[in-house]
Amino acid sequence: MVQLQELRDYCFGKNIIIVGNSSRILQGNYGRIIDGYEIIVRINRGYQRGNSLYDNHIGSKTHILSLGIKSETFASQVVAGNVVDYILSPIIYSDRLPYSNVCNVSHEEYKTLKEKIGGHKPSTGIATYNFFNELGGFKRLDLIGFDFFESSGPHRNQLGHLRVPDHHGILEKKFFESSIQTERTKLYDTPPGGQPHSNIPTVHIPYNARKRFRHQ
Repeated sequence: MVQLQELRDYCFGKNIIIVGNSSRILQGNYGRIIDGYEIIVRINRGYQRGNSLYDNHIGSKTHILSLGIKSETFASQVVAGNVVDYILSPIIYSDRLPYSNVCNVSHEEYKTLKEKIGGHKPSTGIATYNFFNELGGFKRLDLIGFDFFESSGPHRNQLGHLRVPDHHGILEKKFFESSIQTERTKLYDTPPGGQPHSNIPTVHIPYNARKRFRHQ
């Protein structure tokens, strides 16, 4: 298991970006901006190793993977060979992962964050931001692809993101705005809209064909 000091040394003086998985990030070409950072942090299924389909939107590089997936089995599928420098486990209810490059957030840090957002369970995104913001030592800590569930729907988008009733987007946004160091952190604007798209292809069936099918 990785100790905090090791990760602090790794991040010291670096430009870091945390890439969220909102549907809005898929509406623009942010890949070049994201890949220009020295340390790129991705969250859960937003880590798209082996899939270059969204590189123009979200970039292709990943240095740290933050996982808040409860099941170790599902988490290991996302890790997919573990070629990142570090894995962050910021949610205490997730299974502990059996990798030597994992850094686990303490119960105390998680509990404190939960209290700051009104007792609601922190999302992996806000927990990831809070970890690095508290870690300190960075040159910049920027975020992109965060809209605090405004564009989230009941079904997963292409990056695996969906609305979760346990999380409170409004309170997470307020916490973020009250905790950022404005001279060293910014949230990139992404365009409004960008509702989730289903990964299941749709097939148009003509009305007459549907009518025949109903009478079979």
